[in-house]
Amino acid sequence: MGDDQKKLAVVVRDRQGEALRMSLGLVLADDQVTVFNLGAPIEKNDDNDLNVESLAMMDCILYSVNQNDEGFEQMAMQQVPLKLLEYDHVIAY
Repeated sequence: MGDDQKKLAVVVRDRQGEALRMSLGLVLADDQVTVFNLGAPIEKNDDNDLNVESLAMMDCILYSVNQNDEGFEQMAMQQVPLKLLEYDHVIAY
């Protein structure tokens, strides 16, 4: 990680599509982006599927508290607060 590279956490809650699109945009700024889905399972549709696939291809880490989220590493809700302390910025959608 470069000296000026930031660690960004994007928390997905209600606006899943917007959160995933925004996460992709943040990757373009050459920051380290991690996505945390703390809401309902990610809705299956073409846009969300493409965004999740693209984030994975760009080496973003994807965490979810939902077992049904394909492509996401499972994380218990109790682990999330401690993990978020590792990030420079946390953005909730």
